[in-house]
Amino acid sequence: MTCRPDLRLILAAAAILALVPPVAAAPGADTLAEAAAAIDRGDGIAAEVAAERALEAGLAREQIAAFAGEAQLLQDNLVEARSWLGPGRFAAGSAQRGFHALARLEMAEGNGMAAAGAFDQALAQGPGNAPLWVDIGRFRYAVGQHDLALAAAEHAVAIDPADPRALVFRGQLARDALGVRAALPWFERALEKAPGDMELLGEYAATLGEAGENREMLRIARNMVERDSRHPRAYFLQAVLAARAGNDDLARRLLWRTDGAYDEVPAGLLLSGVLHLRAGNAALAVEEFDLLVRQQPDNQRVALLLGRALLAAGDATELLARLEPAAARPEASPYLLTLVGRAYEQTGQRAKAAPYLDRASAAAKAGVAVLPVGAAGELAIWRAGSELGGAGAAVPQLRQMLAQGQAGAALALGARLGEQFRGSADVERLRGDVALLAGNAQAALASYTRAAAIRRDLALVERMIAAQQRLGRREAALALLANHVRQNPRDGRALAMLGRMQADRGRWEQAAALLGRARQLGAGPGDPLLLADLAVAELAAGDAAAAGDAARRAYALQRGNGRVAAVLARTLPAAEPRQADVLLAKARQLSGSPLLASR
Repeated sequence: MTCRPDLRLILAAAAILALVPPVAAAPGADTLAEAAAAIDRGDGIAAEVAAERALEAGLAREQIAAFAGEAQLLQDNLVEARSWLGPGRFAAGSAQRGFHALARLEMAEGNGMAAAGAFDQALAQGPGNAPLWVDIGRFRYAVGQHDLALAAAEHAVAIDPADPRALVFRGQLARDALGVRAALPWFERALEKAPGDMELLGEYAATLGEAGENREMLRIARNMVERDSRHPRAYFLQAVLAARAGNDDLARRLLWRTDGAYDEVPAGLLLSGVLHLRAGNAALAVEEFDLLVRQQPDNQRVALLLGRALLAAGDATELLARLEPAAARPEASPYLLTLVGRAYEQTGQRAKAAPYLDRASAAAKAGVAVLPVGAAGELAIWRAGSELGGAGAAVPQLRQMLAQGQAGAALALGARLGEQFRGSADVERLRGDVALLAGNAQAALASYTRAAAIRRDLALVERMIAAQQRLGRREAALALLANHVRQNPRDGRALAMLGRMQADRGRWEQAAALLGRARQLGAGPGDPLLLADLAVAELAAGDAAAAGDAARRAYALQRGNGRVAAVLARTLPAAEPRQADVLLAKARQLSGSPLLASR
C-alpha cells in the first residue's frame, strides 16, 4: 500500500508557518528596512535605534555597518560614524550605500583624497542613484572640478527627474552660472516633490529675496514658521527682509529668535555687523566684520564694510594697515580711496590724506582688477607640499604674479594650471585676466566664457565687458550687462554700471530709472558719485526737481568733490545764478575739469 500525505496535516503545517514572523527566517531584515526609511526622511535617531535592533536580532556587523554609520552621520557623530564606516566592510546589498556614506564622512572631515576613493568604490558597486551623483557633484565643485560638477548634477537629474536634492543642486548651479532668477524654476520643481522640506523652503525663500520678490519671500518664511516654529532659518530670512526695509529693531528681534544659529555663519555675521553699524555700535560691528573677513579674505565688499566700521570706531591705524595696500593700486574704487583718506585725516596726517581724496574725487574709471592677495609668507603655506599645491593654492600665486606685472610667468603658470585643473572656473577666470593684460582680448573672452558657464558674478561680468569693449563690441557688452541685471535685480553695482552705460549712449530715461533703482540698494544712498550721476540723468530726462534733490544729497555727502559741485550747479534753478557760479568755480578749483557738468 502506498503512503500519501494527509491533506489536513499539510494545511495545518502551512497555517503554522504562516504565523511565524519573517524575522525568524531573516533576523533583522525588517529593522534594516526601518533604518533605511528613517535615513531617507532624515531621522538619524530612529535609524540608529533600528540598526541596534538589527544587531540584537543577530545580523552581522557588515550587514548593519552602512545603515548604522549613516545614522551617526545624520546626527553629526563623526567618531561613531567612522567606527562603522571606516573599515569599509559592507554586505554586498548595502556596499554602495556604505561607501557613499564613507565618502560623505571623509568630506565632512576634509579628507579629499579619501573621499574621492570612497566615491570610486561606491560607483564600482553599480551606476549609482541620484543622491550619490549629487554628492559626487558637490565634491567635484568643492575641489575645483566645476565642469565635472555640472555634468554630475545633470546626470543626477537624468537618473531621477523627481529627486528634490538633484533639482536643488541643479538650481544652485544655475544660480551661480546664470543668476538668481534662473534658479527659481528648479527650486519650484523640487518643492512640488517635497513641499514640506524645510531646507528647500529656506533655499527657495532666500533666492526669491535676491530676485527682488520680497512678498513671496515673506510668505514662504511665514509658512516655514507655521511648519516648525523653532526653525532658525525662517526667522533669519524675515530678519533680512526687515533690515532691507530699514526696520532694524524688528530685524534684531528676529535675529535673536534664531538662537545663535547664525552667529558664525557668513550671512549672519554680515547682517549682525550691518545692524550694529547702523545702531552706532561700531566696535561690535568691527568684531563681526573681522570674523567675516577671516572667513572670506577675498570678499572686497566685506573688506570695505570692515574699513567703514574701523573708521567709525576711531581705529584709523588698523584701517590703514588693512586697506592702504589695496588703495595704492590704480584700480582702487572711490569708496576705498575715501576710507583711506579719511583714516589719514583721523590720524592728523592731512598731507597723506590729500592724494587719496583727490583720486576719489577724480573718480577715474576702474580697470579690470585682480583681487589683492596676502603676503608671500601666507602663500608659502598654501604651496606647502608640492610645486603648485592645488587649485586653491595656485590661484593666489597666479594672482600675485599678475599684481606684480609678471605677465609672462603668469601666462606660463596659467597654461600649466589649465592642464592640471581642467574645468576649474577659478583657473579659467585668471587665465582670462592674464590674456587680457597681455593684450589678447579674444582669448580672454574665451576663458571668461568658460568660467561663466559655472560661476558668473559681477566681477567676471566686468571682465567680459572689458574684453568685449576692447574688441569694439559695445552693444554686446551692453547686452551682457543687461542680462546680468535681469537675472540679478538686486545687484546695485550692476544697476549703476548699466545706468551709466545707457547715459553714455544718451538714453537718459533708461539711465535715470536704473540709477534710481541702484540708489535704493546697498550703499546707494551714501554714494555721492552715484547720486551725482543720477542727478545728471534726471536733469537730461526732464525731471529738474528730482535732479536737484539728488544733487543736493550728493553735495551734502562730499562737498570737496569737484564733479559733485559741478552737478549741483547745473541743477540749480535759473533764479540762483550767483550760487551756481560759486559752485562751478569751486568745481574747477577742485578737479580742473567738471566732467559730469559737460554732459
